[in-house]
Amino acid sequence: MVSSSSLICLALLAVAGICTWRFGPWSDSNASNASSSTSTAGQDLTALEGTTCPTCCNGLESNCQLPVNEVMFPMVHNAHSSARDGFFAPNNNRPLEAALVAGYRGLMLDSCMCDTSTLTEAGLEFAAEFLGIAGGANGGTDESEKVYRVGFCHTYCNAGIRSPEKVFANIHRFLESNPNEVILVDFEINDNSLPRLYAEIDASPLIPYIYNPSTYPTLNSTWPTLQQLIDSNTRLLLFAHGDGMQSCLPATGNNCPEGIFYTYDFWAQTSLEDSTSCLATNEEYKNTYSFFLMNHWKNTDLDLPSKVNAEVLNAKEVLEERLAQCAEGEKKPNIIAVDFWDLGSVLEFVREESGRRGGVED
Repeated sequence: MVSSSSLICLALLAVAGICTWRFGPWSDSNASNASSSTSTAGQDLTALEGTTCPTCCNGLESNCQLPVNEVMFPMVHNAHSSARDGFFAPNNNRPLEAALVAGYRGLMLDSCMCDTSTLTEAGLEFAAEFLGIAGGANGGTDESEKVYRVGFCHTYCNAGIRSPEKVFANIHRFLESNPNEVILVDFEINDNSLPRLYAEIDASPLIPYIYNPSTYPTLNSTWPTLQQLIDSNTRLLLFAHGDGMQSCLPATGNNCPEGIFYTYDFWAQTSLEDSTSCLATNEEYKNTYSFFLMNHWKNTDLDLPSKVNAEVLNAKEVLEERLAQCAEGEKKPNIIAVDFWDLGSVLEFVREESGRRGGVED
């Protein structure tokens, strides 16, 4: 039988291991955030400069004539969470910047408020929560001494965090270097972080690129084509849901932050627990929504991201099989969100399906 002292020793070693791994010089919070944005992510962004088709829209000429809500968008689930950025149990191998360069045009980002007053205590707090070690982690730090900032994280700040300032700077750099590309971003707002996140957006160089019509769209609104968005250089569409966000359709009388649409005013989506069908969570009303998101990932039994599942789900034939389940005449997904975006053949599938929607023969 293992003694209680041995269990405590093992727990402390586990805490030390996680803290050392998470907050060592290789982590984003200690290394990447301390350096300029011209790091690996910055080098990834320069890789595509000047190499895109001058008459294409998101990689295909046939996309240009299509309304943005009819174009197929490959999207990265929890795009901020990558092994390269030092995240614990990441959703992706490589950073979101590399995904943009590869051809992904949608990003899911979760905002949160994180205590940055002391990394050591933050690491202990995460370990205590994740490993179930009793006693808490604040180490006696007074609440008034904590310094909170908005970041992109998933569930736990100390499982990994990215700076919105640097993420937005790199998205701007990509848009500036690639004038024929249109990007969707969907924010999940946590910890009542909307005001801080909006302040970060407002202070970023993204403002001129944000699609911000003079009046909030309705369910029957016609969305601009990719070519129209490119011609007006408003090539960034921002959506958000979660804390502080609610329907802003004209009939509600509510106002969303300027330039941000409430996701569920316009998006139908498949269930997070469903990685095989074409059924929406609100199936009865699916065809009334402008966009249809297919959540195409599956976690492990411990509810952690799974490379093994991604290798299966991201295969072209699996994606084709799932899309084929959509009934004739009903709305088909135009956003495909995946984990471990660099595995499988997601981009090949999206390119071929986009071509068919634009009238290009196989």
